[in-house]
Amino acid sequence: MPLRLFTDKTSWDDSRREVRYVAAALAATDEHVALAKPLRTLLTQWKAIESDREDADDEMVDANAVVRRLDGMLDRDVNKLAGQLLAENDRDASAPGFRKFFPEPPSEVIRLGLESEIERTKKLDTVAEEIGASKEVKVILKRIAGVHTKGDAAIKAREKVAERQGRVSLRISTWKDDANHARRSVESALETFATEQRLPRTYADEFFPLGRSTKKDAEPTPSDASAPK
Repeated sequence: MPLRLFTDKTSWDDSRREVRYVAAALAATDEHVALAKPLRTLLTQWKAIESDREDADDEMVDANAVVRRLDGMLDRDVNKLAGQLLAENDRDASAPGFRKFFPEPPSEVIRLGLESEIERTKKLDTVAEEIGASKEVKVILKRIAGVHTKGDAAIKAREKVAERQGRVSLRISTWKDDANHARRSVESALETFATEQRLPRTYADEFFPLGRSTKKDAEPTPSDASAPK
């Protein structure tokens, strides 16, 4: 049965298991111990890549948590600002003192993701200067500015983590290609050995996980036909 090559859809863990299976099967056969060496090297590489993958994954979890927390903080400050402006403008959302800050409903600003919300709320300081905002409004805007600083840093940090994840993904893809090449070489060597030793055509299948072949026994190789009984 043809060798099942690893693809982007092949589980990273399943790839390791299959390579380990083949390496163990080869190591258990005196004639093929040397064939296991490249596979053992691949398994060592897998552990190094997996360590980096886990680290990058953990960093992304952390980065997403920080971004979401800051998004929530900014949402609440925007809501407080809207409440303060309404209080200062007799609860009239159509008053210039409110509309200049929020030409759109505050809820639309709050629904934005952190990066877009930061970009939108950075314009509030300009409005505050133009109309001469109250002390209470300036206090809220100062808190918002603090979230901007932390938010910009968090977004940049998450972008760096995403770049790291991209590099790890490329290493995983390269590893799978190398594993495919190594397993092809093993398969070829086993098939050559089977022909030379007049072994069944399914001999190579014995070194790969079940499912590689649906046949328990197979026809003998051409050399078997002429072999003495």
